[in-house]
Parts: sequence; C-alpha cells; structure tokens
Amino acid sequence: MSAPARAKRTYRAADDRREQILDCALEVFSNKGYHGASIADVCARAGIGRATLYQYFDDKRDVLKALADRIARRVTEACSARTRVNIPPGFQVSEADAVRFVESRFRDLLGIVFDDASTVRLLLRAGRGADGVIDQILDQIESVVIGLIEADLAEAQRAGLTRTFDVRFVARFFIGGLEKICLSYVDEDRPIDVAAIARECALLELCGIFLRQPSDTPLTAGAPPPLAPPTRTEENDR
Repeated sequence: MSAPARAKRTYRAADDRREQILDCALEVFSNKGYHGASIADVCARAGIGRATLYQYFDDKRDVLKALADRIARRVTEACSARTRVNIPPGFQVSEADAVRFVESRFRDLLGIVFDDASTVRLLLRAGRGADGVIDQILDQIESVVIGLIEADLAEAQRAGLTRTFDVRFVARFFIGGLEKICLSYVDEDRPIDVAAIARECALLELCGIFLRQPSDTPLTAGAPPPLAPPTRTEENDR
C-alpha cells in the first residue's frame, strides 16, 4: 500500500486542529488498521509534525481512544434525539404498515451507527483488540442501541400489538445478528446496504413477535390481510 498523501501544513485554532488530527487518524486507521498505522502516518496525512500531534495526544492509543469517544458521543446524542414510540390505546395496524414502520426504525438506527465507511471499518474491524479501547466503546454504543430497541418492543407489547415475549432477549438477539451481518459486509469490503438490512430485519422481527391469525401466508411486502385483534380462548384461560 502506498504511503498516505502528505497534506500541506496549515495553521488552525486548537479545537480545529484536534478535530483535524482525529479526522485524519480515522482515515489512516480505517485504511491501514490500527496496528498497521503509525503516528508518522497520521502526521503525514494531517500535514503536521510529531510535536504538534503530541500537544493534543499522548500516543497512538490516546488518539484512538479520543476518536472512539467522539464516535460514541455522536451515536449517543443521535439516539437520544430519536423520537420515542407512543402507541395510543386501541390502535390497529396492518402488517404492511407495521413492516414499513419497523423497517424505518431499523434504517434510522443503522444510519446513526454506520454514518460513514471509515467509521464502520474502525469500529468493526480496524480497532478490534486494540487494548480494549474499541471494545469498550462498542459496548457503550450497543447498550444505547439495545435500550432503544427494548423501548420500541416494550411499547408495542404494552399496546397489545405483539405476543408476550422477553423484550431483553429479543433486543439482544437482533443486535447480535446485526453486528454479524455488518461484519460480513466489512470483511468482504462491500458497502453496507442499510436499506436492505433494515428491510430484512423488519420482516424477521415481525414474523417472530407480531400477533397474527394462523395462516400459511408468509409476511411479505405486499398487502397481507389485516391483523386480527387478540381473542380470548378457553385454552388461554386455563
């Protein structure tokens, strides 16, 4: 791999310079891997000398930690601003509408976490095993995202739109699957198809938790029959 292009040296305010170093580090780490990159690579990409970088960071690990913290902060802030689901009493929804809604929720989540290709590579591949820094940040991000999914599931369950299930279990089941899917995209150097992943996740989730009439008809994107309201049976009363 060729050496990173050396940027022309410029003078910046302290905060701007720190952010510029982190931007360049993200690019270098995602392309070369954390262990394969050096402080010299970051400095060359940023167009600065080592002394300038050491004014802001102690070493390469400190750069990675600051970069990971920045990513986690962006994800946390975006997730906190996300609209919470509030289902009114007696609300009825068709399967088609439910698919579209859940798909949009997954798409929003994926868009928040996987904002750009460099971030994806850094989070899921380049920084793995880097003294536990990225693993800790991934745990933070995962905790926030799982909390959002749990809240959505709990609200749907409260409104009687889904069967009774363990919300915590289901949320973690889907997050684990999402991580594996995204890792496969990264390992194969394919762009992450947020729309396709969100679509499949919505269909898989609703097949498992939605209240439906017994039928051989699969849940699809077409116009399925409307949901039947929960019915009380003698078996349920036992």
